[in-house]
Amino acid sequence: MKNKQYYSCERNNYFFGKLMTVRDFQTEQSYMNSKRRLGNKMLNGTGIVSGLDVILVDNKTFSLETGMALDYMGREIVVAEPYVRRLNVIKGFEENKNNGILYLCLAYKEDLKETTFSVSGSGKSTGVSEEYNRIHENYELFLTSEKPKPELLKLDSLLYDTLELYNQDGVKINLEINKYVNPSQLLKISVIFEKENIEAPVSYNFDMQGEFFKTCLGEKKLNINYQETEISTYKNFRKDYYLKCDAVSDALAKLIINKQSFVLKIGNEEIKLKDDFECPVSIKTTPIKDIIIQDYYAKNFNELIEKVENKYIYLAKFHIVTNQLNYFIESFEKHPFKQYLYSNELITLLQSIDQNNTNNLNPKKSGNNNIQEDNTDESAPEVLDLEQPKIDNIITGVERINLGFNPKVGKSYYSYEFVHGLGEGNIGVITAIDNKANYMKDDKGLLVFGDKSIFSKDEISISAPNVQIAAIVNSQKGTVKLGVKLLEKTIAQAVDIRWWAYKPVEIHEEQEDIIIDENIRVVITPNTVRIKPLEQTRFEAHIDGAISQEIRWAMAEENTGTIDNNGLYTAPAKEGVYEIKAYSVKFENKSDSAYVVVSSTE
Repeated sequence: MKNKQYYSCERNNYFFGKLMTVRDFQTEQSYMNSKRRLGNKMLNGTGIVSGLDVILVDNKTFSLETGMALDYMGREIVVAEPYVRRLNVIKGFEENKNNGILYLCLAYKEDLKETTFSVSGSGKSTGVSEEYNRIHENYELFLTSEKPKPELLKLDSLLYDTLELYNQDGVKINLEINKYVNPSQLLKISVIFEKENIEAPVSYNFDMQGEFFKTCLGEKKLNINYQETEISTYKNFRKDYYLKCDAVSDALAKLIINKQSFVLKIGNEEIKLKDDFECPVSIKTTPIKDIIIQDYYAKNFNELIEKVENKYIYLAKFHIVTNQLNYFIESFEKHPFKQYLYSNELITLLQSIDQNNTNNLNPKKSGNNNIQEDNTDESAPEVLDLEQPKIDNIITGVERINLGFNPKVGKSYYSYEFVHGLGEGNIGVITAIDNKANYMKDDKGLLVFGDKSIFSKDEISISAPNVQIAAIVNSQKGTVKLGVKLLEKTIAQAVDIRWWAYKPVEIHEEQEDIIIDENIRVVITPNTVRIKPLEQTRFEAHIDGAISQEIRWAMAEENTGTIDNNGLYTAPAKEGVYEIKAYSVKFENKSDSAYVVVSSTE
C-alpha cells in the first residue's frame, strides 16, 4: 500500500468561478507538506540539524536546549525554547524505570488549538458550534528502555557489517567491518565496547587474521586488546584498526578470530569463545564508492520511505537508581547514537580539517599496533610521530556510593568490594571527592582531598557533600572497598569518590646502561611441566645480571597454546610437546625456553 504521506501527487487546479470546499484547502496543504517532507527525507536525511543539547540541572531534572531536527518522515521538529522537566514526569518513566537505563526520545506531534465558532454548525449533539482554528506543529518527549540497532538508524548498513562478538552479563563487544575493500587498500575494523552496571575492571585480547590480509607492519595476525585503566560502572567507546589487503583480483574472504586467542576478563573471571568467529569481507576491484552507489539505487524506494516504525531521535541515555518512592540520575550520555545531520557548511569545514591533518602526518615508526587508550585510531597506516607517556603500576576510577533518600549526618556508607586491577599484593590508595562526576550546572569540576570545610565557600563551592573517606585493601584478593562518613546535612543521594591505586616501584640509579651484555641471562622456572589438555600452569622468569626485570612471553610456534603477560599458560586441546619463550624487554637478544608436555595420561 502506498504511503499517503509521500504519494500526494495531486494539486488544485484553479479557475474563475471554482467553488472551494474544505477538501480543496486540505489538499493544498497536504500537497505542499508532502513534497517538502519528501525532499527533506531523500535529499537531506534524518537527525539533529542544530542544538537540542541535554543538560542535567540536578540529579532528578534535565533541560532540553533549543534546536531543530528532521525525523524519519522528513518532518521538521523545532524546540523553540528550553524545556526543563523532572525525569519522572516524562511519558514512559513508570513503565521503564526498573530497567535502570532510560533513553530520552524526541518525536513529531501535532496539536489542535485556538477554538472558534463555525457558522455552519459543528454537527455535535450538544449544539455548540465550535471548531479548532489552528494546527500547531509541536513535539513530544518520551522515555524507553528499548535500545535500537544503531546501524538501522542510518544508511551505514550499505558500507558496514555490524557483528556481535560477545554480549552477556552487561558486557558487549561488537565489530564494525567494511563490507568491501579494494586490492592493496586498507580495511577498517572498529571494535565497539560497551559495559553496563559492571564495577570490576574489564580487559579483552584476541587475534584476527585472514587470507589476503596483513597488518600495516606486514604481520599475519592483528592483535586487538584493551585494558581498562580507569574503572567505571558504565563505559562505551570504539577503537579503530586497519588491515592491508594484498589480493590482486575479486574474491570472497573471511577474517577469523580463533577461539583460543580470545580472552575476556571481567574482574577475576576469564571468559573464552566456544567457537571461532568469522567476519565476511568482499574484495572488489571496482571502486567502493561505485559499489555503494549501486547498492543504494538498487534499494526499493518503499523500503527507504516506509520503514520508519520505532525510529526516533535519541537525545540522551540516563542511568538511574530508583526504589518504590524515589529515584535519582546516576549518570547520563547525550546523543548516544550520534544522529547528527551535517549542513553543507559544516561538511566543508570538516573536509578542510581532514586535509590539514593529512599534510601533517608522518609514516608510523613504532612497531606496536595497539595504543592502550580509549577512542584512538590504532594500527593506522599513518599517525602523528609523537611519543606517548607510559604509566605503569597505577590505575584510577570513580566509585559512586549511594547515601539513600534520607542521608543522616554521622552515618557511614559503603561501596561494593571491587577489583582494582593491579593484581595481588600490597598497593596504595589515594581518594578524593569527585565533583566532576555529578554533572551539576554550577559545579566547578574540582577534586577535594580531605575535609572541604577547611576552605571557604568562595574557594570550594561544590554540590558534593562533605565526607570523611576510608579504604580497605585486600592484598590476597586484589580488591578495594571504600567507605564514607557523612559530615554535613545534604539532599544528595550519592557521592562520587575518585580513587587511585598504585604499586610502589623501586627507583634505581641509571646503572643499567653500563651492564656488560654477556653477563645477562634469562631463566624460566620451572623448565619442564606436564599437564593435561586445556589445563593451565604458571611460569616465572627472572633476568640475572640486570636491574630491569621486564619479560615478554611468547609461544615458539602457532596453535600450541597461549601464554599471557603474567606467565599463565593455557594448553591446547591437542596433545604434544610445546616450547615457551621468555624474552628480556630491555635486552632483546636474551631469552630462555621452557617445555610443556601436554598429555591426557598421567
